[in-house]
Amino acid sequence: MLYKDLEQRWKLSISGSMTTTLKGISEDEDFDSVFDSWYRNKFQKAEGKLQFVKRITDERFDVDEDLLEDIKKVFEERYLKKIDKLKGNAAERVKKQKVEPVTDKQMKYARKLYKKVYGEAKGFDDKAYSKHEMVLIIGDLVERLDNMEQEKRVECAVVELSNFRKLYVV
Repeated sequence: MLYKDLEQRWKLSISGSMTTTLKGISEDEDFDSVFDSWYRNKFQKAEGKLQFVKRITDERFDVDEDLLEDIKKVFEERYLKKIDKLKGNAAERVKKQKVEPVTDKQMKYARKLYKKVYGEAKGFDDKAYSKHEMVLIIGDLVERLDNMEQEKRVECAVVELSNFRKLYVV
């Protein structure tokens, strides 16, 4: 039996559960982990047979290996379409950010980070940035701030009690 040969109600149930699962994915999730998560939630072994389970009504139907492979192919096709759509959306978002002017909130945040990194805010350039440029600037400032905090942590390393006694015993 193939996916296309299923009764309409089962096809709709499987399709709906695929849609629900694929809504929550991000573009960096791999197919196997998404499919395995969906599979564990929707299929059960009962009396030695694999069954698709409709959770709300607890209705079930038996699934053979051919049908499972066909369902997996359909899931993979829909997964690939969703990933392509997400990647397209990300590209469109970056294009849009490149022409939109920076928001006041982003400028205030960048100024605050700049002050933390360099000690004073008056060196910060208030020119008209795009949102994309500001995202890159903020990313750089956050990275610099993280590096500074790591250096401070290294300088303030915890001294073991035994070492402390050796250093300061007269």
